[in-house]
Amino acid sequence: MTLPEPSGSDRARLAGLRATSQAALGTARLGVGPGFAGAVIVVYSFVRFISNAVAYPNLAVNIAVWGIFAATLAAAIWHVRRTGYHLTARAFWIISLPLAVVAIVNVSAVWGETESGIFPTAACAIGGALIGALSLRPIREVVICTAVLAVILITAIVSSDHDRAVSLGAELVMFAVAIVPPLVGCLAMNMYRSISRKALDRVMIQSTVTAPAFGPELMVSERLASVDHEIEVIFDKVSSGELELPLSSDVAEHAADLATELRTYLVSGRQNTWLQHAVMESGVLRGTLELTDPNATAALLPAAQREGLLSSLWLLALSSEGPALRTRVTIGDIYTVQRETGPENRCHIEIIVDDLKRSRVEPAAWAALRSVGAVVDTQTPRGMRFALECSTSAAQ
Repeated sequence: MTLPEPSGSDRARLAGLRATSQAALGTARLGVGPGFAGAVIVVYSFVRFISNAVAYPNLAVNIAVWGIFAATLAAAIWHVRRTGYHLTARAFWIISLPLAVVAIVNVSAVWGETESGIFPTAACAIGGALIGALSLRPIREVVICTAVLAVILITAIVSSDHDRAVSLGAELVMFAVAIVPPLVGCLAMNMYRSISRKALDRVMIQSTVTAPAFGPELMVSERLASVDHEIEVIFDKVSSGELELPLSSDVAEHAADLATELRTYLVSGRQNTWLQHAVMESGVLRGTLELTDPNATAALLPAAQREGLLSSLWLLALSSEGPALRTRVTIGDIYTVQRETGPENRCHIEIIVDDLKRSRVEPAAWAALRSVGAVVDTQTPRGMRFALECSTSAAQ
């Protein structure tokens, strides 16, 4: 049985939950470290400008671009602090415009002078400002701005008419100071956000391990509680005499709608197992895992096996390196074997993961698979196949 796609309301709740989780990752406060690193680059660039100010051929222009840079940076800091460390896309691109002007004018003002130790220090300081924006905006926006700054600096270096043997080393240092720190910061922040989202996803679906074998999913439980509360309110009003019998047509129609909705939730809850809910609620598994469990055998697994099965599926999904990740899980029927201690109920579970090599499976995934039951793994041209034989409860 292929898992159904979430309904419109469920998708809206899931989207809101993902947005809330991303906002709660703490990356805004994490920006203190990158902000300090960016401040070091800005101060270094300014000190270098001051120490060589008399040698600049267009000193007034260079002072002006530093003034524009300082004013833009101060306005950005004031706006971020006033809005509670929140920077909208519109504000970010508005701030980026004067910084682009600073870079272009500064490079033009010192064009052809790098061999004498004169560099576009204000343009280099922009790299420090971009580091401070890492925790406030998506990584791709910071990468775009860094790429534009890199193009401006590379154009200045290539188009300058001077002795390359004298100035190339200094120009590379200038380029590294302006471009490398933002790119390294982007990589680090992107990795942190990815790890945080995955950890949050795992925590969210962990509750399904101890949930009842059958029941409504997490997103439905909220609405189910609301429906139950509305029904109780109607009963209370009827018992207190506030609503007289027979009910008016409007109240009766509303009560019938609530009863129909409640019955729908209860029936669907009896058909969906904890594993189906876990897959639908997981950002890692949803849309990539196809579950076939026609007899709801997953409901008969004890808590330890539930934990192992869910952990293994989650880790295998993260281990796959293919662009079109697909995991197929088939849970077979219950069968009985005779042992010395008496009859034992067992079932087969087959897990097929496309684009997965054995060397990519983490040790934690192997441990999780073994906690479910005996494992036999096979490498296939399309990926890996895991066959598990596990014991189950007789009834749930």
